Amino acid sequence: MRITITGVNFRYENGYDQDYTGVQLSYISSGFQFSPNGEPISITKEEYETNRQSKDGLKFLVADKILSDADEFITNLTTYKNSLKQAE
Repeated sequence: MRITITGVNFRYENGYDQDYTGVQLSYISSGFQFSPNGEPISITKEEYETNRQSKDGLKFLVADKILSDADEFITNLTTYKNSLKQAE
């Protein structure tokens, strides 16, 4: 399994003349049975500052977001499944 960071985009929610307020990380992944959608993830400025010197730290943040999305997917799919009527 592998996550590769492909881009770092800074968000400037208070205008470009101010300090950045957050970061979006773009990535690609391979080797997973559950395929993440590959959309950039948003992290806070503080998360980026803490992890910017460590590629593993940034990958950890991406993996954490993928896990959160997978949990939400499973919850939503289970709710949908439970709403279906089974054949009798």
